[in-house]
Amino acid sequence: MTTPDLPAEGQSDVPNEGTEAPFDDVITLSTTTGEDGVVTVTVVGEVDTFTAPVLRSSLDTQLEQQPRELVIDLSGVQFLGSAGLAVLVETQKSARSRDVELRLVATTRAVTRPLEVTGLIDLFTIVDSSAR
Repeated sequence: MTTPDLPAEGQSDVPNEGTEAPFDDVITLSTTTGEDGVVTVTVVGEVDTFTAPVLRSSLDTQLEQQPRELVIDLSGVQFLGSAGLAVLVETQKSARSRDVELRLVATTRAVTRPLEVTGLIDLFTIVDSSAR
């Protein structure tokens, strides 16, 4: 019989930078900061009504640090619903108000199609990888 991994006494189960945090195996977020001050949030899974608040909280936390640039890597996203689109629009507005450059890594149809259909794609700087 196996037991689930639990944080050791005195440790938090809140993820640190560079670690991944699974949320019911539906979405996984990881954050890295490059030497150039560029923060990349990598999203894997589905961004829907259930998971969008988790993504928004993570992005808001990063924007509060006012990085020079925030990259949201959506290349691992299999579904992007209206709640996810709303998070991206809100993040873009917040980034602009903080003078933070925002880029989206959008390489899959699951991400580009909803952005195109809604006409939101023109609001964002789309890149094909988080490497520059």
